[in-house]
Amino acid sequence: MKKILVLLLLLIGTTAYADKIDVIKHSRAGGLIDRMNEVIALSLGDRFGKFIKVENCIQAKQIISEAKGKVITAWPTEREVTGSPCNLDNRYLLSTFSNSPYHITYFSGNEQAADMNFLKKGESVIVGVWDSNFWAPAQTEFLKTINPNIKVVRYKSKPFRTALASGEIDYKLVSFPGNDPVIGIMDGTTLLPEHKFSNMGYSMMFVGNFFYSVDNVYNSDAWESRKDLTHQPWLRGQFREYKIKFVEEMLTNLSNSK
Repeated sequence: MKKILVLLLLLIGTTAYADKIDVIKHSRAGGLIDRMNEVIALSLGDRFGKFIKVENCIQAKQIISEAKGKVITAWPTEREVTGSPCNLDNRYLLSTFSNSPYHITYFSGNEQAADMNFLKKGESVIVGVWDSNFWAPAQTEFLKTINPNIKVVRYKSKPFRTALASGEIDYKLVSFPGNDPVIGIMDGTTLLPEHKFSNMGYSMMFVGNFFYSVDNVYNSDAWESRKDLTHQPWLRGQFREYKIKFVEEMLTNLSNSK
Protein backbone atom coordinates (compact mmCIF):
# COMPACT_ATOMS: atom_id res chain seq x y z
CA MET A 1 0.00 0.00 0.00
CA LYS A 2 2.83 2.38 0.90
CA LYS A 3 4.54 1.63 -2.42
CA ILE A 4 1.34 2.46 -4.28
CA LEU A 5 1.02 5.78 -2.42
CA VAL A 6 4.63 6.65 -3.18
CA LEU A 7 4.13 5.85 -6.86
CA LEU A 8 0.95 7.94 -6.95
CA LEU A 9 2.72 10.88 -5.30
CA LEU A 10 5.60 10.61 -7.78
CA LEU A 11 3.14 10.44 -10.68
CA ILE A 12 1.22 13.48 -9.42
CA GLY A 13 4.46 15.41 -8.93
CA THR A 14 5.72 14.49 -12.41
CA THR A 15 2.40 15.47 -14.00
CA ALA A 16 2.34 18.78 -12.15
CA TYR A 17 5.86 19.65 -13.32
CA ALA A 18 5.07 18.63 -16.89
CA ASP A 19 3.21 21.89 -17.33
CA LYS A 20 6.11 23.94 -15.96
CA ILE A 21 8.32 26.01 -18.23
CA ASP A 22 12.06 26.35 -17.65
CA VAL A 23 13.96 29.47 -18.72
CA ILE A 24 17.49 29.10 -20.06
CA LYS A 25 20.10 31.57 -18.81
CA HIS A 26 23.04 31.68 -21.22
CA SER A 27 24.65 35.10 -20.80
CA ARG A 28 26.44 37.35 -18.33
CA ALA A 29 24.64 37.61 -15.01
CA GLY A 30 22.98 41.00 -14.65
CA GLY A 31 23.36 41.86 -18.35
CA LEU A 32 20.53 42.81 -20.67
CA ILE A 33 19.77 39.29 -21.92
CA ASP A 34 19.92 37.97 -18.37
CA ARG A 35 17.49 40.66 -17.18
CA MET A 36 15.11 39.87 -20.04
CA ASN A 37 15.11 36.22 -19.02
CA GLU A 38 14.21 37.30 -15.50
CA VAL A 39 11.25 39.20 -16.98
CA ILE A 40 10.18 36.10 -18.92
CA ALA A 41 10.38 33.94 -15.80
CA LEU A 42 8.31 36.40 -13.77
CA SER A 43 5.73 36.67 -16.55
CA LEU A 44 5.19 32.89 -16.42
CA GLY A 45 3.83 33.09 -12.89
CA ASP A 46 2.90 29.64 -11.53
CA ARG A 47 4.00 28.02 -14.78
CA PHE A 48 7.66 28.92 -14.19
CA GLY A 49 9.75 25.86 -13.41
CA LYS A 50 13.42 26.70 -12.92
CA PHE A 51 16.35 28.52 -14.47
CA ILE A 52 18.71 26.34 -16.49
CA LYS A 53 22.11 28.06 -16.34
CA VAL A 54 24.69 27.38 -19.04
CA GLU A 55 27.89 29.13 -20.07
CA ASN A 56 27.07 30.17 -23.63
CA CYS A 57 24.60 30.15 -26.50
CA ILE A 58 26.01 26.93 -27.98
CA GLN A 59 25.07 25.05 -24.82
CA ALA A 60 21.68 26.80 -24.78
CA LYS A 61 21.11 25.74 -28.39
CA GLN A 62 21.73 22.12 -27.43
CA ILE A 63 19.25 22.28 -24.57
CA ILE A 64 16.55 23.82 -26.80
CA SER A 65 16.89 20.99 -29.33
CA GLU A 66 17.23 18.12 -26.82
CA ALA A 67 15.19 19.08 -23.72
CA LYS A 68 12.31 16.75 -22.84
CA GLY A 69 10.46 19.47 -20.93
CA LYS A 70 9.39 22.94 -22.07
CA VAL A 71 12.11 25.58 -22.33
CA ILE A 72 12.21 29.18 -23.58
CA THR A 73 14.69 32.06 -23.52
CA ALA A 74 15.45 35.53 -24.87
CA TRP A 75 17.82 35.33 -27.85
CA PRO A 76 19.84 38.15 -29.50
CA THR A 77 18.77 38.42 -33.14
CA GLU A 78 22.30 38.55 -34.56
CA ARG A 79 22.85 34.95 -33.48
CA GLU A 80 20.57 33.96 -36.35
CA VAL A 81 22.93 35.29 -39.01
CA THR A 82 24.06 32.61 -41.48
CA GLY A 83 27.20 30.88 -40.27
CA SER A 84 26.72 31.69 -36.58
CA PRO A 85 27.46 28.65 -34.38
CA CYS A 86 24.37 29.56 -32.33
CA ASN A 87 21.99 29.77 -35.29
CA LEU A 88 18.77 27.91 -34.47
CA ASP A 89 16.48 25.99 -36.77
CA ASN A 90 13.51 28.22 -37.61
CA ARG A 91 11.10 25.91 -35.81
CA TYR A 92 12.58 27.12 -32.51
CA LEU A 93 12.08 30.81 -33.36
CA LEU A 94 8.78 31.61 -31.65
CA SER A 95 8.61 35.33 -32.36
CA THR A 96 10.44 38.58 -32.51
CA PHE A 97 10.63 39.90 -28.95
CA SER A 98 12.07 43.36 -28.30
CA ASN A 99 13.92 46.09 -30.11
CA SER A 100 15.82 49.16 -28.95
CA PRO A 101 16.11 51.44 -32.00
CA TYR A 102 19.31 53.40 -32.41
CA HIS A 103 19.25 56.92 -31.01
CA ILE A 104 21.26 59.91 -32.16
CA THR A 105 22.51 61.89 -29.18
CA TYR A 106 24.58 65.04 -28.70
CA PHE A 107 26.07 67.01 -25.82
CA SER A 108 23.81 69.65 -24.29
CA GLY A 109 26.36 72.45 -24.77
CA ASN A 110 26.86 71.78 -28.48
CA GLU A 111 24.56 74.36 -30.11
CA GLN A 112 25.75 73.44 -33.60
CA ALA A 113 24.76 69.80 -33.10
CA ALA A 114 21.41 70.86 -31.64
CA ASP A 115 20.39 71.93 -35.15
CA MET A 116 19.58 68.65 -36.93
CA ASN A 117 20.27 70.40 -40.25
CA PHE A 118 23.93 70.27 -39.26
CA LEU A 119 23.70 66.46 -39.11
CA LYS A 120 21.95 66.34 -42.48
CA LYS A 121 23.86 69.02 -44.38
CA GLY A 122 27.00 69.96 -42.45
CA GLU A 123 30.33 69.79 -44.26
CA SER A 124 32.33 68.44 -41.33
CA VAL A 125 30.20 66.22 -39.08
CA ILE A 126 31.71 63.59 -36.80
CA VAL A 127 29.55 60.74 -35.49
CA GLY A 128 30.74 58.08 -33.07
CA VAL A 129 29.60 54.46 -33.21
CA TRP A 130 30.47 51.42 -31.14
CA ASP A 131 33.34 49.40 -32.60
CA SER A 132 31.34 46.35 -33.68
CA ASN A 133 32.21 44.38 -36.80
CA PHE A 134 28.58 43.30 -37.02
CA TRP A 135 26.78 46.64 -36.54
CA ALA A 136 29.26 49.39 -37.47
CA PRO A 137 29.35 48.84 -41.27
CA ALA A 138 25.55 49.11 -41.52
CA GLN A 139 25.51 52.11 -39.20
CA THR A 140 28.15 53.78 -41.33
CA GLU A 141 26.16 53.13 -44.52
CA PHE A 142 23.04 54.58 -42.91
CA LEU A 143 24.84 57.72 -41.67
CA LYS A 144 26.59 58.28 -45.01
CA THR A 145 23.21 58.11 -46.74
CA ILE A 146 21.96 60.90 -44.46
CA ASN A 147 24.99 63.05 -45.26
CA PRO A 148 28.01 61.86 -47.30
CA ASN A 149 30.15 64.40 -45.44
CA ILE A 150 29.71 62.56 -42.13
CA LYS A 151 32.90 61.08 -40.73
CA VAL A 152 32.21 57.94 -38.70
CA VAL A 153 34.54 57.09 -35.83
CA ARG A 154 34.46 53.65 -34.18
CA TYR A 155 35.12 53.51 -30.44
CA LYS A 156 35.75 50.83 -27.88
CA SER A 157 33.38 50.89 -24.89
CA LYS A 158 35.20 53.17 -22.42
CA PRO A 159 36.17 56.06 -24.77
CA PHE A 160 32.78 55.73 -26.47
CA ARG A 161 31.11 56.72 -23.20
CA THR A 162 33.12 59.94 -22.88
CA ALA A 163 33.50 61.06 -26.51
CA LEU A 164 30.55 63.49 -26.52
CA ALA A 165 31.50 65.33 -23.35
CA SER A 166 35.13 65.65 -24.45
CA GLY A 167 34.07 67.28 -27.72
CA GLU A 168 35.72 64.65 -29.91
CA ILE A 169 32.48 64.02 -31.80
CA ASP A 170 29.31 65.94 -32.64
CA TYR A 171 26.88 63.03 -32.32
CA LYS A 172 26.77 59.49 -31.06
CA LEU A 173 24.69 56.62 -32.43
CA VAL A 174 23.58 54.37 -29.58
CA SER A 175 20.99 51.75 -28.79
CA PHE A 176 20.92 52.67 -25.10
CA PRO A 177 21.29 56.44 -24.51
CA GLY A 178 22.24 55.97 -20.86
CA ASN A 179 23.49 59.27 -19.45
CA ASP A 180 23.89 61.07 -22.78
CA PRO A 181 22.53 64.59 -22.13
CA VAL A 182 20.32 65.08 -25.21
CA ILE A 183 18.54 62.70 -27.56
CA GLY A 184 18.19 64.42 -30.91
CA ILE A 185 16.51 61.67 -32.92
CA MET A 186 14.82 58.64 -31.35
CA ASP A 187 14.92 56.27 -34.32
CA GLY A 188 16.20 55.98 -37.86
CA THR A 189 12.77 55.98 -39.48
CA THR A 190 12.44 59.67 -38.60
CA LEU A 191 15.46 60.47 -40.77
CA LEU A 192 15.26 57.91 -43.59
CA PRO A 193 11.98 55.98 -43.41
CA GLU A 194 12.64 53.95 -46.57
CA HIS A 195 16.25 53.00 -45.81
CA LYS A 196 16.91 49.28 -45.28
CA PHE A 197 18.63 50.07 -41.97
CA SER A 198 16.15 52.65 -40.68
CA ASN A 199 14.70 50.20 -38.14
CA MET A 200 18.09 48.97 -37.06
CA GLY A 201 18.72 48.50 -33.36
CA TYR A 202 19.71 45.99 -30.74
CA SER A 203 16.98 43.35 -30.85
CA MET A 204 16.03 40.01 -29.40
CA MET A 205 13.90 37.06 -30.32
CA PHE A 206 11.78 34.70 -28.26
CA VAL A 207 12.90 31.08 -28.77
CA GLY A 208 11.98 27.70 -27.33
CA ASN A 209 10.91 24.13 -28.02
CA PHE A 210 7.13 24.68 -27.83
CA PHE A 211 4.71 27.42 -28.81
CA TYR A 212 4.24 30.16 -26.25
CA SER A 213 2.85 33.55 -27.16
CA VAL A 214 5.15 36.49 -26.50
CA ASP A 215 1.99 38.50 -25.80
CA ASN A 216 1.86 36.67 -22.47
CA VAL A 217 5.10 38.46 -21.62
CA TYR A 218 4.05 41.84 -23.03
CA ASN A 219 0.82 41.77 -21.02
CA SER A 220 2.48 40.85 -17.73
CA ASP A 221 3.29 43.04 -14.74
CA ALA A 222 6.92 41.96 -15.12
CA TRP A 223 7.11 43.58 -18.57
CA GLU A 224 5.44 46.76 -17.35
CA SER A 225 7.94 47.08 -14.50
CA ARG A 226 11.08 46.15 -16.50
CA LYS A 227 14.17 48.35 -16.18
CA ASP A 228 15.07 48.35 -19.88
CA LEU A 229 12.43 50.83 -21.04
CA THR A 230 14.16 51.57 -24.34
CA HIS A 231 13.27 48.02 -25.37
CA GLN A 232 9.81 47.86 -26.90
CA PRO A 233 7.72 45.07 -28.46
CA TRP A 234 9.15 44.29 -31.88
CA LEU A 235 6.78 43.79 -34.84
CA ARG A 236 3.93 43.08 -32.48
CA GLY A 237 0.78 41.80 -34.14
CA GLN A 238 2.55 40.47 -37.24
CA PHE A 239 2.29 36.83 -38.25
CA ARG A 240 5.17 34.60 -37.17
CA GLU A 241 6.13 33.81 -40.78
CA TYR A 242 6.41 37.51 -41.59
CA LYS A 243 8.56 38.14 -38.50
CA ILE A 244 10.97 35.34 -39.36
CA LYS A 245 11.24 36.55 -42.95
CA PHE A 246 11.86 40.11 -41.73
CA VAL A 247 14.68 38.90 -39.46
CA GLU A 248 16.26 36.87 -42.26
CA GLU A 249 16.19 39.85 -44.63
CA MET A 250 17.56 42.20 -41.99
CA LEU A 251 20.45 39.87 -41.16
CA THR A 252 21.22 39.36 -44.84
CA ASN A 253 21.40 43.12 -45.35
CA LEU A 254 23.61 43.53 -42.29
CA SER A 255 25.95 40.79 -43.52
CA ASN A 256 26.17 42.33 -46.97
CA SER A 257 27.09 45.72 -45.54
CA LYS A 258 30.45 44.41 -44.33
